[in-house]
Amino acid sequence: MTNDLTDARDRLISPRELHQVAALLNMPRLHENATRDDDGAPYKNHQAALYAGIAEWARLSARAAEQLGASEQPETTDEFAYLIEYTDRHSKGWYPAPSEQSHGMTLADRAETVAQTVLTRYIAHLADHRDDYELWLVDSLSLRASVWHVNTAEAYPRGLGPDRPSSPYAFSDAAIPPHAVEIRTPTQIHRVMDHRIPPWPDTLLWEAEPEPQVGLSQSYPASIEHRRN
Repeated sequence: MTNDLTDARDRLISPRELHQVAALLNMPRLHENATRDDDGAPYKNHQAALYAGIAEWARLSARAAEQLGASEQPETTDEFAYLIEYTDRHSKGWYPAPSEQSHGMTLADRAETVAQTVLTRYIAHLADHRDDYELWLVDSLSLRASVWHVNTAEAYPRGLGPDRPSSPYAFSDAAIPPHAVEIRTPTQIHRVMDHRIPPWPDTLLWEAEPEPQVGLSQSYPASIEHRRN
């Protein structure tokens, strides 16, 4: 690591990218942190304030990780099933979201961790492929991630039929209560997408154009019916 101020200046990244870094660090209330420097004077620009806030949060997170210690980390993981669904002002309920990334099985220590992780990853997928979902990404879009602990869900009374294998769709169809649910509102979704860094190799900074205010394709609801088969 270098202490050369000139080198650090050459390596500065944009406020848009700093917001993405803060999101990856799970940093709360970024806009409320580090508005003044060590001498009590306000920072002269938004970029400097963002860097200072992230640095302070990183120091605090490092202390928390040090105190946690390796001995307190979970030694085992369990299998979880997750399903991401959507709704909007044109829908009457929740429906499976498009893409293979909207459902699956994974290993983790807690259902809440799975819900937060898969929903954040799915929104990032939408941001990186927004042209593929242009007609679906309406302004009123909300997303919900439901997560089931597989062993617990399989033992649920009057749960799955004897011939149906475990899957997030099977648990949902059987009305087995999920063990964690995470929801993102339209405002939260578009805030993340508007600050999403374009995927490599496209490193140019760009301003997101307003999303067209259109409804869902009439053929889309029919296209997802195959998932129950």
